[in-house]
Amino acid sequence: MFFFGHLGITLGLFKFIEHKLPFLKGRIDYTTVIIGSMLPDLIDKPIGRIIFSETIDNGRIFAHTILFFIILSSVAFYIWKRKKDSRFLFLSSASLCHLIEDKMWEVPETLFWPIMGWNFPSNTGTYSNIFDYFLTLFIYAYTPTLDYVFLSEIIGLTIIVVLVFNYLKQKDSVYIYDT
Repeated sequence: MFFFGHLGITLGLFKFIEHKLPFLKGRIDYTTVIIGSMLPDLIDKPIGRIIFSETIDNGRIFAHTILFFIILSSVAFYIWKRKKDSRFLFLSSASLCHLIEDKMWEVPETLFWPIMGWNFPSNTGTYSNIFDYFLTLFIYAYTPTLDYVFLSEIIGLTIIVVLVFNYLKQKDSVYIYDT
C-alpha cells in the first residue's frame, strides 16, 4: 500500500469511528492522524532505501515493528496521563493502522523484530538507484490491475475525495448561513 491507500483508508477509519462514538466528535486531531498514517514509511523509507541501500535495501524496518508501536504508544499514554494531550494516542493508533494496511503479519521477521532475529529481510540489488525505486513503486501502484496495492490506492483516493467534498460542502453551508 502506498500514499493514498494509507492516508485515505486511515482517515476514513478515524472518521467512521468518530461518527460511531459521539464522545470523540471534535476530539480527534486529524493532523496527527495524517502524520501517523504515514509515519512508518516516513521513518523507514529514507533509512532502509537511501541510507542503508547497499546493505538493508528494505523500506519496512524499525518503524514497521510491534516494538516501535509499543514504544510510540507508551510515550503517547505517558503524555496523555501527564498533560491530558491525546494527539499522540491518535498518532500511535494511526501508525498501527499503517502496519495493518501493510499486512505486516506476512513478514514476521520485521513485525516481531528483534524477537525473531536482529536482521531485516533484504532486497539488495533490486534497484540501481532511488529514482529507479520510486519509478518502480509508481508503476506498480498505479497500473490498473485487480491487486491489493492498486485497489487500496483507488479506495484511499476515493475516501479522500469524499472527505474533501464533504468538508467543502460543510464549509460552504457554514459560509451561506453566516452571510
